[in-house]
Amino acid sequence: MWSGSAREGDLMPEPLIILGVSGNAYDILDIVDAINSQIKTWHPAGFLDDTLPTGSLHSGLPVLGKLAEAPKFGGHWFINAIGSERSYKHRPALIRGTGLRPERFATLIHPMAQVSNRSKLGRGVCVNFGASIAGSTVIGDHVSVGPGCIIGHDTAIGDHTILAPGCVISGFVKVESVCYIGAAAAIRQRLRIGKGALVGMGSAVIRDVADDTVAAGNPARTLPRKPRPDQC
Repeated sequence: MWSGSAREGDLMPEPLIILGVSGNAYDILDIVDAINSQIKTWHPAGFLDDTLPTGSLHSGLPVLGKLAEAPKFGGHWFINAIGSERSYKHRPALIRGTGLRPERFATLIHPMAQVSNRSKLGRGVCVNFGASIAGSTVIGDHVSVGPGCIIGHDTAIGDHTILAPGCVISGFVKVESVCYIGAAAAIRQRLRIGKGALVGMGSAVIRDVADDTVAAGNPARTLPRKPRPDQC
């Protein structure tokens, strides 16, 4: 797996396709620009998206087709930009629906992020500007780490989780798969955030959060989950 740090001797940038044209796609393009400013590593080839017509342009790049058409783009790397507080639970199904093998997904790390050599990052991970990932931390596949996030030592972040900008996750925390941690939320050390849980923006989490629940406030408490239309 290529982590996004250029390898010496590479002469040609690798083609990269972004899944989805959501706001997260702009962050991904910014990370690519920052990597390429050091060594030309990636060539953004365009997007796959189910909402815009094939052949249209987004941020100056072409929409190449629908998500399900991903396997026909042999030789390309992929990264997922789809996911928000309303749609994060659909991320595993979205990746499965592409039919892509796990090794087709790139991991992108902004050069101005601090990632410990003693941490482990999975496939399809996106680490934004100013993030800090401490030692003995394990980040699962397809995790999005927003700008300015801090992840403490000995913490585990499950697959498909989204960490919104500026959240702080202390040491020895276990965030299960398919979670959403809101912007500027803070999680005390040695807690568990259950699978599918959502932690609201600016929340202070001082106790475990159960699976498939919403926790918000200071201190955070469990709230009823209200159905909302999907939005990416």
